[in-house]
Amino acid sequence: MSTVTATVTIEDPIGFHARPAGQIVKLVKESGLEIRMGKVGGNLVKANSPLGLMAMKGKTGEELTVEVDTEDEAQAQAIIDQIQQFLKG
Repeated sequence: MSTVTATVTIEDPIGFHARPAGQIVKLVKESGLEIRMGKVGGNLVKANSPLGLMAMKGKTGEELTVEVDTEDEAQAQAIIDQIQQFLKG
């Protein structure tokens, strides 16, 4: 299995908080894929854990790395695009 990696930006004025974390966890669980997120250059956490995501303490303007394990690049890009939408607030 290959990994699709991308960078998303936290655009929500209050940063990364419970609502986008919950939306991302739901998306990950529905996809059935292994997805990891973390601050660029930092450790990645499994994106199926709201507490793991919240522990990143992402602030407005920070970039996050997203890794999606899948052979379907179009599916991975759709998931990444959706995560970016969640981070817009």
